[in-house]
Amino acid sequence: MNFNYQMRYSKTGRARFISHLDTLRCLVRALRRTGVELAFSQGMRPKPILSLAMPLGVGIEGEDEICDFSLKSRAPLTELAKDITRELPQGIELRSVGPTFDRAKAAARVDSCSYRMELSGSASAYEDAVRQYNAESELVLMRRRPKGDKEVDIKKYVEQIDLLEGDRGITFDMKVTPEGTARPDEIISALSGFAGQELKPERIVRTRIRLIEEEQPKAPRPGGKPRLGGKPRPGGRPRPNGRRR
Repeated sequence: MNFNYQMRYSKTGRARFISHLDTLRCLVRALRRTGVELAFSQGMRPKPILSLAMPLGVGIEGEDEICDFSLKSRAPLTELAKDITRELPQGIELRSVGPTFDRAKAAARVDSCSYRMELSGSASAYEDAVRQYNAESELVLMRRRPKGDKEVDIKKYVEQIDLLEGDRGITFDMKVTPEGTARPDEIISALSGFAGQELKPERIVRTRIRLIEEEQPKAPRPGGKPRLGGKPRPGGRPRPNGRRR
């Protein structure tokens, strides 16, 4: 029997240059060094059961990232949190860790995420571009891919962009769907097109990942066992399927 846990952590500073795969390795290594026993997958090539809710692009910081992992036995949470904090590399900081009872991993339940971008230059360079973006009903860009280019309507995923207070940049929510999502660089590309000049972000931060909450099992009816079948007839004993003779 495995015991499922979820940790939330931030990844900032120089750690933003750690790739997705290397981040997985860092987290696995940190957990192993704490002395806990990670659970492994079945099959010819067993791997530690550990996954991230969403990949984070190289160069992008994350303030509230999510990692699911499984252990072979329960671990004291206070000690586990202290040990993980001690073993994580500089720039990756633990925010919380605890058991999770969700049937599906976080990666299968991502609903949306939020970004903050700090842009160089004055706000006048992109204020009009933001207004034009928000006024569009659709905005189709060509996404370059090794397997063939693909048209993507980024307005399906980012409906509105807001200006940050203090004229320092923008913030927006990005939907994540079974069909896909947008990319931060595609948002910058669209705004650059409206602005008529290349806009360069000084800092990109994913501030939050929102998960679809799983429906919890309904509590039993008060005062007894749940009914097994349909409406009983007056008189007679109930059969196991709920019917009466």
